[in-house]
Amino acid sequence: MQEMSNKEIAKILAEFADLMAIKGENDFKIRAYTNAARKIESYSDNIQKLAAENKLRDIKGIGSGIAESINELLENGLIEEMEAIKAELPPGVIEMTDIQGLGPKTAHRFYYELEIEDLIGLEEALKAGKVQELKGFGKKSEEKLLKALKNHEKYVDKIILAKAIKTAREIIETIKAEVEPELVEEIEICGSSRRAKELTGDLDILIATSSPEEISKKIKNLDFSAEVIGAGDTKVSIRTDQGIQTDFRLVSREEFPSALHYFTGSQAHNVRMRQLAKDHNLKLSEYGLFKEDGSKEKIESEADIFKILGLDYIIPELREDQGEIEAAQKGELPQSIQLEDIKGDLHLHSRYSDGAFSIKEMAEAAKERGYQYIAVTDHSQSLTVASGMSISELKEQLKEIDKLNQEIEDFRIFKGVEVDILKNGELDFEDELLDQLDFVIASVHSHFNLEEEEMTERIIKAVENPYVNLIGHPRGRMLGGREAYAVDLEKVIEAAAASNTALEINASPQRLDLDAEWARKVKKAGGKISINTDAHHYKEYSDMELGVATARRGWLEKKDVINTFSAAELLEFFKQKNKNA
Repeated sequence: MQEMSNKEIAKILAEFADLMAIKGENDFKIRAYTNAARKIESYSDNIQKLAAENKLRDIKGIGSGIAESINELLENGLIEEMEAIKAELPPGVIEMTDIQGLGPKTAHRFYYELEIEDLIGLEEALKAGKVQELKGFGKKSEEKLLKALKNHEKYVDKIILAKAIKTAREIIETIKAEVEPELVEEIEICGSSRRAKELTGDLDILIATSSPEEISKKIKNLDFSAEVIGAGDTKVSIRTDQGIQTDFRLVSREEFPSALHYFTGSQAHNVRMRQLAKDHNLKLSEYGLFKEDGSKEKIESEADIFKILGLDYIIPELREDQGEIEAAQKGELPQSIQLEDIKGDLHLHSRYSDGAFSIKEMAEAAKERGYQYIAVTDHSQSLTVASGMSISELKEQLKEIDKLNQEIEDFRIFKGVEVDILKNGELDFEDELLDQLDFVIASVHSHFNLEEEEMTERIIKAVENPYVNLIGHPRGRMLGGREAYAVDLEKVIEAAAASNTALEINASPQRLDLDAEWARKVKKAGGKISINTDAHHYKEYSDMELGVATARRGWLEKKDVINTFSAAELLEFFKQKNKNA
């Protein structure tokens, strides 16, 4: 039997549903598989275990056909019917569904009615105006699809930060486990992933070794290496079994600090640092810091490079030539926020909406992480796709939270909600109900295509609502998927700072919204940030690392982030919003 997680099973069932839609299967069957995938992804019990116990049909929405597909998947690693559809359809038709706004049913029509087989054909058809000839399509929808296609091409070869870090750590752990310790003196991820950029093209890993040839040979033969792109004395490039290009730089122990600085980048930062070295009659390169007579400065760590050049240490996340060198010269660098500063998560979901666990389970997992509090913020009634709560369900939840706050010692569960900002800027729940809560997130989950002025007014209206404490994922973007909606964020930031409404860095790997640039603008405007994971499973609490890294890139300090406050300080912050209203 194949070892598979609930998420992996759900992903394959969802893909199967999409393939059936492209093929033109009946809607009932497609919907059944889509709903089953959604159910399984957030299901708290282990699906593989239930399959082994023949209990799959005990799950609401899992009939005999879907149960059979799951069992086949677990037994054989594939579903034959799914593979048959894949074999019948050109791969390019399946790839079309990766484009935002182009679902499997549209791909079906493009393939069967316009004979479009791949992305090249799609672009040609869109530019030639063929798509608008189809019933239900017009010039605007054609323009939208062409824009989405260009966006897809922009991101298709990019790796999101979460995947980059996870893959790099797995590679490093494999090398440490499989290669003799004496051959690997030091090893570190570098490149844009070390700077915590949300997207990167490839991975860079630096290794200090006195035996580069031997290390090179071993890297090429380790399990993660699917293809060797190139190999020399100081560099090995491979493509992993996940298709990610990874470049290994091999240097001596003495060169390691300078090489780590150089290969971390950014290029703009490096250019400024090399010029600064020249101003000190030195030469800085990946091989070291050299004096005019050719001798080397003694460097034990990156910190030594900065010190010799008259700078405070600049953390990797700030190395973008955006004022960090000037700040380091004047002793004005931020005291960057640390992961340990976070005292709780203020955006998460339970079974009351689309979360996988009970409030108690989410609270206990947070307490185990050392948190002092959480805010439970399930979806409001309009977001039916995420099982948004009715008014009666929210009231029931509030009673449960009161009870749990009595039971769980030295921990606070704040009563919250993630309320939808409706098209007109009104909120999905009335003020009378919101007044019963400790904390309110307001988020946009619909009508993403409004004109900039209308979207800006819509969000500012929510910002200025006296019961709203935080605007969730303020730009609405999905990395590699949905572009940010049109909004004048400068105006939103100004309104949020004036009304004591925090803005969110949503640490969910596909979002990282706000990004570092906008987070820094919030700080400059005197506003506050909350870094949250939007967790639907307690394992997703670990995404906080990504949010903190983004905050560090945005020059944020502990004082800028409200969930570094104690529970008492946080309550005071919440109350301040109502005082300002």
